[in-house]
Amino acid sequence: MSRISLGDASLTNILSRQGTQLRAQIQRTANEIASGRKGDLGQALRGDFSPLLAVDASLARLKSFAGNTAEAAFQTAAQQSALAGLSGLAVDLAAPLLRSKDMATVAQVGLFGADARGRLASAMGLVNTEAGGRAIFAGTATGTPPLGPAEDMLTALETAAAGATNASQVADAVATWFSDPADYAAFYQGGGPLSSSPVASGETVDLATTALDPAIRDTLHGFALAALLDRGVLGGNHEERADLAQRAAGLLQGSQESRVDLAARIGMVEARIESAAVRNSAEETALGILRSETGAADPYEAATRLEELRGQLESLYLVTARVSRLSLVDYLR
Repeated sequence: MSRISLGDASLTNILSRQGTQLRAQIQRTANEIASGRKGDLGQALRGDFSPLLAVDASLARLKSFAGNTAEAAFQTAAQQSALAGLSGLAVDLAAPLLRSKDMATVAQVGLFGADARGRLASAMGLVNTEAGGRAIFAGTATGTPPLGPAEDMLTALETAAAGATNASQVADAVATWFSDPADYAAFYQGGGPLSSSPVASGETVDLATTALDPAIRDTLHGFALAALLDRGVLGGNHEERADLAQRAAGLLQGSQESRVDLAARIGMVEARIESAAVRNSAEETALGILRSETGAADPYEAATRLEELRGQLESLYLVTARVSRLSLVDYLR
């Protein structure tokens, strides 16, 4: 009786391996049609991954810029809001007193001082604003409120103005305290200015504004001078207290221009941040499309290849069946 030859067995193994390979190719091609992606990216790129790596590096860089622009935009928006609040407090306090110049009564001056004391605390609260857990006017010391309590500031100013007998002397003492590096600058608890933040390729923005900025310092100067009236400064001398109130109102009004200038500078930074964010987004979209197209499968080509592979597999099944029948006949003889 004849047996299946070694050649027949080898041919059967070869046909089986080819069938396995064809089924794997069919599965991979079907997946390409379903996902729209090449099953073998290395083969599609002919082993050269450098263009793809360059795109991925650019996308990672843009992601970093996106984080920087979002953080910078959040901080500058919070700073603008705080400045608007400071201006509102200052205008509402100074305007009525300036309108009643030389006609303020003892009661009016007293009320002005009490109002100023409360507004000073509110103003310092605005300067101590945190956005996302970061103090917006503290420079590099983002975890520390830049200013201490308002009452501590007033106590220091009372000490500085001790012995003053008229409005001019009190005003000079307070002005010296705010300009002296050993006083207001020492009262400031924040750090140095933040470094410029990169928001786009080759572009940075300045986020250096702190509570030491003249616009903020001068505004607090006006509030503090008026608030001293509520601490009893120049007590019993109505004319000098009324004079001091007018000086404080003048300071608050005069600091408006510097606040506007600061808001404009921050506004320019905001515009650059927004422009950089728009450009980065457009570049990211373009690179994302390129990244997607790099490994994209041609649906028509994939479908054509799938039909060819199926045809090859069907032919292989026919050959395998014929070889099997011939071998069985030989075996049964």
